[in-house]
Amino acid sequence: MKYWKTIQFAAAAVVMTAMTACSNNDDPIQENQARHEIHFTSNLTGMDVDVTRAYGNFTNYSMNQVFWVWADMYDDTEHETTTYFNAWQLTVSSNTSKFSTNSVKMFPAYNTLSFYTLHGNFSEDFTEEAGENLGTAWPEVLTHTVMTTQQSEADYQVSDLVYAINLNTMPTADPVNLVFKHLMAQVEVALIPGNGLTADNLTSAQSAARATVEIMNVKTKVEFRPNKEAEMDTYAKRELMLSNASEVDNVVISTVPTDDKDKPLCGAAVVVPQQVNGKFIHISYLGYDTYVSVSNLRLKSGYRYRFNVTVDRIGGEYSITPVTVEEWTAETTNRVAELN
Repeated sequence: MKYWKTIQFAAAAVVMTAMTACSNNDDPIQENQARHEIHFTSNLTGMDVDVTRAYGNFTNYSMNQVFWVWADMYDDTEHETTTYFNAWQLTVSSNTSKFSTNSVKMFPAYNTLSFYTLHGNFSEDFTEEAGENLGTAWPEVLTHTVMTTQQSEADYQVSDLVYAINLNTMPTADPVNLVFKHLMAQVEVALIPGNGLTADNLTSAQSAARATVEIMNVKTKVEFRPNKEAEMDTYAKRELMLSNASEVDNVVISTVPTDDKDKPLCGAAVVVPQQVNGKFIHISYLGYDTYVSVSNLRLKSGYRYRFNVTVDRIGGEYSITPVTVEEWTAETTNRVAELN
């Protein structure tokens, strides 16, 4: 009888062990589960580019543009957030939204990550984690400068300050889509050939009527305080991270003529959000200087401002349609700015 009880106890122990093992296998959180390499894509390259970028000279980020990303990890066991990695360089490697990196980083086994990604023309330098070098920690303040000549793709793109926040990202084998918001404003100028002029006259190097276009008297430098908890759905919320705009200068842009003001084709410049007055656009052609003036025009973060300017051969006369103000991010508000 005593022997039979011993067998019963042993059998019960085996059953309980098996049940415990089954219970552990059903648990979706496993510290020893496979880890995925971290990859990124973005809304500033590839198929979705026209949704977020203005219709200017350049429609997507080109090869070798550099972005920087930081990551925090939330431990749902300890209920605390810690730094997962410091500055990690992402480089645009194609026009299909892919980034290349100098090193490989993996997701944790099961905890979520939050990514904070920046692109801009910063005065400060960043270093990546490498060996004992922990890399640049999350910056409190950065200085961004727009280029004073934005006729090239590279100068235009480096002037574009953008920021993406991706919170609570589960480990995944798929690329993490970085959804950027534009923190600068954009000014667009389309030249419409008027009496006695053609598009070729305005752009040909051999033409006496070849035109140059510049944005006048705008602040070109701004302090940027990236906030991990920022909401960026309105211009006012985006501008909370911007301050102390300075260094007034002119910005030269590409001369882009069009025969139809409703076409998206135009020259474009990225500018610091600010309020502007007086002579704002300078168009030089045939030895004449034409100025487009504005009155208290507020250039807001994430908005683009289009000027359609008709230029004629005789004198420096011009006609101009009202400035159209449209979204550069996901906002839907359209407004008309007043001109002198």
